[in-house]
Amino acid sequence: MKPHRRRTSAAPLRAADLSLNRLLIIARYINAIMHPAELMHQLLPHPIAKPWGRDRLPDWLGDVRGERIGEVIFTGGSSEQQDLLVKYILTSERLSIQVHPDDATARREGHAHGKDEAWYILDCKPGATIGLGFREAATQDDVRAAIAAGMLEKMIDWRPVFPGEFYMVPAGTVHAIGADIMLVEVQCNADITYRLYDYGRDRPLHVEQALACARLERYALPVPHIAADEERELLTAGHGPFGLRHVAFRAGEEIVAHDSCAAWFVPLEGTGSLSGAQWKNGECWILEAGDRLYAQSDGSALIAVPNANSKMP
Repeated sequence: MKPHRRRTSAAPLRAADLSLNRLLIIARYINAIMHPAELMHQLLPHPIAKPWGRDRLPDWLGDVRGERIGEVIFTGGSSEQQDLLVKYILTSERLSIQVHPDDATARREGHAHGKDEAWYILDCKPGATIGLGFREAATQDDVRAAIAAGMLEKMIDWRPVFPGEFYMVPAGTVHAIGADIMLVEVQCNADITYRLYDYGRDRPLHVEQALACARLERYALPVPHIAADEERELLTAGHGPFGLRHVAFRAGEEIVAHDSCAAWFVPLEGTGSLSGAQWKNGECWILEAGDRLYAQSDGSALIAVPNANSKMP
């Protein structure tokens, strides 16, 4: 569903605009002495050091010196776990070759659900690649032998990547993000990763757990290219792990993120306001149903919604 939009000026916050639910949320945050940004649903960025990360972040993500930052994860102050997780991934080297389990496999391991994820490519150097699936179908014994010989990366289908591309990575897909890429990842909020191969880095592998859930085949999903000014539904809520769409807006427009449920708003370009608070690219916000966003400049964003049939327990 495309966002409802109309050209208007950003309206000031009025008492009538604050629902009882929002007042309760604000009261809870104040009592818990939360960060002021969270009063208006802004999630806070947390940089995570990774061996394949970067020494410097883009200016709009901040500047962390002394560590190689590979992920910037957005979390809230509430102890309740979010249904979805949004992160920026920034690479200078290849990530491990890895896989995430589906719901059934995850539950057998004691987890609430599995992990599907989606990538929107923001930027990359010419020649950058990602690994998705295998060059040709393989057996578990083929994969074990390749790992023992240090040759698994030769079996992976490494493909060139370009800004604006969208990749859906279902649970069970063997994958690896390559070097010199910056992307936004939207995922089911489950921290379950099984590494098959890590290029000799001193980190544990999970070969048998990975093989138990991996599809040892070619990746066959379409890879659409999304123009910056394009509005497009990328995943449909109810028919996948979550809903996701790319929206474009112009200065002065109003955007309704979603009419019936909470939504994760990830501005890629541009600035605007939400009930008096200012938002800009490089941030992530959780919006209540019916929240209105006002664009102060031209831009684009990703808007994600959870699948109502797969809510966190």
